[in-house]
Amino acid sequence: MPFGPSLLGLTYFAGIKLVGYSAAGAYVNRHERVVQPRPIVFGLARTAIGLGAGIAYALTVSQLAITRGELTFYLGLLPIRVLEWLAVLWLFYRATSERRHWPRYVLAGIGWSFFLDLPAILAAFTLPGGVWIC
Repeated sequence: MPFGPSLLGLTYFAGIKLVGYSAAGAYVNRHERVVQPRPIVFGLARTAIGLGAGIAYALTVSQLAITRGELTFYLGLLPIRVLEWLAVLWLFYRATSERRHWPRYVLAGIGWSFFLDLPAILAAFTLPGGVWIC
């Protein structure tokens, strides 16, 4: 049975990711002892990067007949998430941060991204208008 996210489902998913990634930005700011970027700006950037890469990844693996229910799908996300977190750290902290902390931020960020997937996907599937089903 085919199904997919509606605009509301995508909004629920992105909203949860935005809140979570903004919290991650506040965490990095606190540990780097900086006030810029504002956490919401960090969160918006990380959410946009993630949505772009995630949609492209999902379309690509669907052509390979890999579904979201397979371990292969999530293992394939690991290198993508490494690149996403490195990109957002480079975008905002390349001039202010000691890069020796970046591996810790990337590892924590990958875990945080997978953790945020749970409520984000749950919201998309359970809140009204989140997913269309044929």
